[in-house]
Amino acid sequence: MFLDDLQLKLENYESELPGWEAQARLSPPYREKYDLEEIKKTNPRIAAVMILLYENEDGEIVFPVTLRHTYDGVHSNQFSLPGGAFEPEDINLSYTAIRETVEELGVEEENIEILKQLSELYIPPSNFVVYPFIGIHHGSPEFLPEEAEVAEIIPIDLEAFLQAEPMNFERVFGEYTVDIPGYELGDESYIWGATAMILSEFGALLEKL
Repeated sequence: MFLDDLQLKLENYESELPGWEAQARLSPPYREKYDLEEIKKTNPRIAAVMILLYENEDGEIVFPVTLRHTYDGVHSNQFSLPGGAFEPEDINLSYTAIRETVEELGVEEENIEILKQLSELYIPPSNFVVYPFIGIHHGSPEFLPEEAEVAEIIPIDLEAFLQAEPMNFERVFGEYTVDIPGYELGDESYIWGATAMILSEFGALLEKL
């Protein structure tokens, strides 16, 4: 698979997105399906994230996920896609995704191009409705992670991701141990929660191209 071919297919895709059916495959078992239109009436916080595709030095298509620092918060020490909250000065949500990606990864804004928006997703613990975007980085990026937010940047090989089978792992919440679906990164590290749900729809979309 070549990035130029993938870009053309994504730009020309006009069918319905996989949506909740694909997201739900990686949903934690305790998570319910929310009515997004009703949630939006409650004035939730808004955010945008980016699946940033690029070709590495070996010609492989890759996208980065970030590891958050350990802190006193609901998303501490989790893997996530680059992104963040919509700001009043942002002209639209795709700009939010680009701005936050530039800030977190240290890449150049002019090298990023948005290809497609995926289905929005509500994140109950932080009361965010998140809008995911697929973009490409023209040329191989040199990452300079934002130290305050990003502990590590991990490149994910696209072909390996598409071939990987999600698996369940145990996570402890207070007095309860729960089996949660996720994508294994090795060393007992997993992408799970909203990020895994977004990536599940992304994978389902690529299967339809």
